[in-house]
Parts: sequence; C-alpha cells; structure tokens
Amino acid sequence: EVFLSLTGVILLMTVFSPDIDRDIRDIIASKKESMAAIHLLRILGAVFFLAAVGILFLFWMKSGDCQFSFYKMFFCFMANSIFLGGMGTFFFSLSNQPVLGYMASILYFLLNFGSGKKYMGNFFLFSMQYGSFTEKYYLMTGGLVLLLLSVVWRDMMWKRLI
Repeated sequence: EVFLSLTGVILLMTVFSPDIDRDIRDIIASKKESMAAIHLLRILGAVFFLAAVGILFLFWMKSGDCQFSFYKMFFCFMANSIFLGGMGTFFFSLSNQPVLGYMASILYFLLNFGSGKKYMGNFFLFSMQYGSFTEKYYLMTGGLVLLLLSVVWRDMMWKRLI
C-alpha cells in the first residue's frame, strides 16, 4: 500500500511529456484528432500498464505465500496510484513543468506519513494499515477527477496557444 503507489506518479506523469516541445505539440495539434482524445488515450494506456504492474506484483506476493485479499489490495493500489498520478498530472497540466507535478505528488505522499488520518481525512493514502477501506473510494474518485480536469485544462490551454 505504501511504496508501490508511487508507480502511478511515474506512469501517469508521462501523459503530457511529449507535448512539452513546441514543435511536437504543433505536429500533434495539426492532426484531425483532438488533443483531448490523444491525452485520454495516453491516460488509458498508462492506466492499463499500471494495472498490469499491480497485478504482476500482487501475483508475486501471492506466490511468496503472503495472505491478503487480492481484489481489495488491487483496488487499494489502483486508487492510491491514480490519485497520486492524477495530482501530478494536474499540476503538470497547469504549469507545463513536469517537476512541479512530481513535487506535488511526492509532497502529498510525504505529508501522509507525518500527518496521518487526522489531517488528511478521507484522502489519507495509508488507511488500510488501520483497517479502513472507505478512503480508497474517495481517492479513486479524486484521482479520476484530477485526471479529467488535467485533460480539460490542457485542451483549453491548447486552444489558446494555437
């Protein structure tokens, strides 16, 4: 639940990376497909790859005779990863700087260690350590909303820039 969640930051932050270069952005924008559709396809591919990484890791843990609920742990992994990746992608889309996206995600991750459930509330990343699962629904919803907002913002920004 703790460190595997950072995989979402690594995989989802690359969604807007090809668009940093103005020449590549101009070539992509000149095609008939909208930028939003391209960004959504990139996110979908990253989420599928993220799920594959999670499933492989959980099967590896099962093969080592670890005792856990596979589906709960998979949902926990996906919720945390999509939330952290969505947060990074959102800040990346606002600033066009990937470093700001990485910093926001890692800062939130580190704040969860120090503050705990008391200050993070329903958006506490490590709630399964305390036997609570309801926070994962908030994290999944929040992550999907952040990903959607990042695509909407990025698409609106493209229309102003081009």
